[in-house]
Amino acid sequence: MNLISSFIFFCSFFIINGIGSDGYRILAVFPFNSRSHNNIFEGVTKALAKNGHQVDVVSHFKVKNPPKNYKTIINLEGTRGNLVNNFSVQFADYIQGSIIKTISELYGNELCELMGLEEMKKLVKNPSRDPPYDLFITEAWTSPCFIGIGHLFKIPVITISSTMELPWYNEALGNPNSLAYVANAYMDLSEITTFWERLKNVIKLHQTKYEFYKYTGKAQTEAMRKYLDPNTPDVRELEKTVALTFINSFYTYNGVKSKTPAAIDIGGIHIEQDDKQLAPDLQKWMDESSHGVIYFTLGSMVLIETLPKETILSIYAAFEKLAPMRVLMKVANKEKLPPGLPSNVLTSNWVPQIPILRHNNTRVFMTHGGPLSTTESLYHNVPMIGFPLFADQFPNVHLLVKKNTAILMDYKTVTEELLTKALNAVIHDPIYRESAKRESQLFRDRPLTASQTVNFWVEYVIRNGPNVLRSPAADLYWWQDELLDVYGFLALCFLIILAIIIKTLIFIVNQVLELSVPSNTKSSKSFKKD
Repeated sequence: MNLISSFIFFCSFFIINGIGSDGYRILAVFPFNSRSHNNIFEGVTKALAKNGHQVDVVSHFKVKNPPKNYKTIINLEGTRGNLVNNFSVQFADYIQGSIIKTISELYGNELCELMGLEEMKKLVKNPSRDPPYDLFITEAWTSPCFIGIGHLFKIPVITISSTMELPWYNEALGNPNSLAYVANAYMDLSEITTFWERLKNVIKLHQTKYEFYKYTGKAQTEAMRKYLDPNTPDVRELEKTVALTFINSFYTYNGVKSKTPAAIDIGGIHIEQDDKQLAPDLQKWMDESSHGVIYFTLGSMVLIETLPKETILSIYAAFEKLAPMRVLMKVANKEKLPPGLPSNVLTSNWVPQIPILRHNNTRVFMTHGGPLSTTESLYHNVPMIGFPLFADQFPNVHLLVKKNTAILMDYKTVTEELLTKALNAVIHDPIYRESAKRESQLFRDRPLTASQTVNFWVEYVIRNGPNVLRSPAADLYWWQDELLDVYGFLALCFLIILAIIIKTLIFIVNQVLELSVPSNTKSSKSFKKD
């Protein structure tokens, strides 16, 4: 009897823990050392590990207390300059002024050189064979050279975007850009409504694609051939072999768009997988903030203390007026702040953001408008004041303003009066809290959780191969996909037919006029000639 009981126990253990023949082995390589980007990647890899798949990760960030099947096989920490708490507001301005060139070279081409690390070379030359990898996952952003690893291993490739759809991987997937009404990620608008906005949207999209291809094409192809295989295809060809892309978006927030089945929304996955808790002293401070808390951060990279001194003093004055309401500010180095910090303000060099937004006493979120921050705030129905600095932060905040869940501010022009007015509006006008609650309900209401969505589509691709979801549009030139050749041909036919009609009418009119000339006039003319 004891033998039978033991057998049942062990069978139950294996089934509950997802161990068995159903689990796949997945290699995930994330070369960009952004904390916020990595949060999305961790959400995906943790979800897969919890569903019984063996996930081997190459990353700059080692997970604390990882799931059982999750393993960091190469830790890239220290191989790149630190980005956490390392951007000044002035550098953010610089990035915004030359964003495609900067991200393509500094956070794209340079990342490809990580394949030259000894540990990466060993992985590439001697990948695990017991069992072999079934799938390769990497980031969809500015270093598509890493797709070459999946190509070398002859396994399907899935990419993850931590932002909304970008023009270059939309083209690779054959995913419609819907330029008539969807603002691309590098427009400072949330929607397209006028002719001039459509014109700007089209020009901006083709400009960003052209720049990205120019800066990355040759450099990243050469890197793959140097570190992976001399016969590796061009990087633009490899981009089109991606089976699908998971995108950190959701239609209730980012808007309804035409999408190929290979572009799959998973907005909120990092929230579902987040298990962080507040430190006891911060938890106590939040619990005691019965009049409410305003949380202020410019994200994991940009330093609040690099704002202009007059801007910080204006923010101080607005915060002081709100007492006894409290303010929590993420400040990397408090000593670099100007003197005069109000007594109702607490600073911390790092704040676990999701537990703060989840707390019942949090009333307002003052944010840079990054995609993770905005989705976290929506998820926990906290109204916002947005200070966008660069890239997709501008359309993100504009979307929130349109939904009555945020107020847009410009850090360059903010004053004590403007910020006080905005704070009072968000705190006291019920439309912001009600709209935030409504958007939270919409964001959470879906047939599958983001984690379930990821697991299903990963297993689907492994079962059915990388080409099942592939759009034929991926093989077309953009002007073919937009039917410009067809419209051009029809326009040419119309012009030819119109020209024939006009020529015919002119001929008929001339004939009628000639026949209508009196015969005596003709005779008179003839007589004069004689």
